[in-house]
Amino acid sequence: MKTGKKPFLDILGAGPAGLSAGYFAKNKNIPFRIFESSEYIGGNCRTITHGEFRYDTGAHRFHDKEIEATNVVKNLIGDELLTIDAPSQILSEGRMIDFPMNFSSLMDNLTISQIFKILVENIYNITSNKKKIQNFKELAYKTYGKTLSDRFLINYTEKLWGQSADNLDKVIAGGRLKNLDLISIIKHKLFGFDQHKNLDGSFYYPKYGFGSIFEAIVNYIGQKNIYLESDVSEISHNGNRLTGLFCGNQKVLDPNFVISTLPIDVMIKIMNPMPPGDILKIAEGIRYRNLKVCVFFLDIPYFSKNASIYFPEKKYHFTRLYEPKNRSAEMAPRKRTCIIVESPYSNGDKLSTLDHNSFFKLVKNDLISLGLIKEKKIISHNIFNMKNAYPILDVNQKEHRKKILSYLKRFDNLRLLGRNAKFQYLHTHDIILEAKVLIDKI
Repeated sequence: MKTGKKPFLDILGAGPAGLSAGYFAKNKNIPFRIFESSEYIGGNCRTITHGEFRYDTGAHRFHDKEIEATNVVKNLIGDELLTIDAPSQILSEGRMIDFPMNFSSLMDNLTISQIFKILVENIYNITSNKKKIQNFKELAYKTYGKTLSDRFLINYTEKLWGQSADNLDKVIAGGRLKNLDLISIIKHKLFGFDQHKNLDGSFYYPKYGFGSIFEAIVNYIGQKNIYLESDVSEISHNGNRLTGLFCGNQKVLDPNFVISTLPIDVMIKIMNPMPPGDILKIAEGIRYRNLKVCVFFLDIPYFSKNASIYFPEKKYHFTRLYEPKNRSAEMAPRKRTCIIVESPYSNGDKLSTLDHNSFFKLVKNDLISLGLIKEKKIISHNIFNMKNAYPILDVNQKEHRKKILSYLKRFDNLRLLGRNAKFQYLHTHDIILEAKVLIDKI
């Protein structure tokens, strides 16, 4: 949309996507304002302060997969962007397995017969005819073989997404399984071939929490350009243009150019006139996984060496645990720490109906039974919910997404940006780059 005159941008949402768009608009002197429904910025990438503790609303890390995105973050927070080396592990059947998996860890924790079976499966994968991979289950089997996948990846994936693994699109792997077949892992161990950069425990992390990236963006673009508690209740349109926005108590008539980071199904449902029936039906079928999160403040100096610990066994009510202090010492006092425990759920699940006290007891008892914490060391706790944490990308999502996006593309003053707006599994560096490309085209 290149014209001689710079447009005015109305950006819907002050999460990572909306703030990134504001950042690049500011760089190019393009006027803009951001409407945010909640009372805070950052979306699901906030850092919360609790007394002497700081913690993120998610196990966020920043991988330098895109140098342009990395440079943006470095420009924003400078020396506060730390390089961290912290491994991750899977807790399965009482044993800790390194993730990404390495041959030494498997040898230490699996039987000889299991190792032999795994090797045979992986050799078969290499020598067999390659067929097109249709879903996540097939991708996992092709990468690790059936034995390893069934023990670790399949259970975890189904627990996280609330779906059968063969009903999930392979894109949910997010590049995490690329070049991580067991043969590649053995070659890496024996010969030093490094084919899985940025998945081996090395990453960037801001000194004062992941949310400080977006706090720095707000400082740069100016708080005055952000309208909090301004829920978008209606988007009117006529022909191929959006003609009005109703945001909180503000009414924007004939918006020049709109960037939406709203969940795509939410946007469809608030359009006036309503979209065609087939589009509404697809929007009704779009689903997300939410997270119920419990923070334990502990009277111990540290919990573990791990960036994250994953729990594939379905008898435990959570999928992942992480310790902010392992990312930065500034996240907790010297003699204390905290851990964050994530439990995914969908509306109508048992977890969705539990009150905070019942949920706390459930998670606490699981952790104690695993021998990971002692009740007498718990100082206090906090619980919060994260809505729309993960778009559920089933095998039919590509076709459904294509139809909705095709409908929305008719509006020449509208662009979509971010994980929920585009219904894609995107990482922070992806979002930053997409925002830059979008603003460069305006």
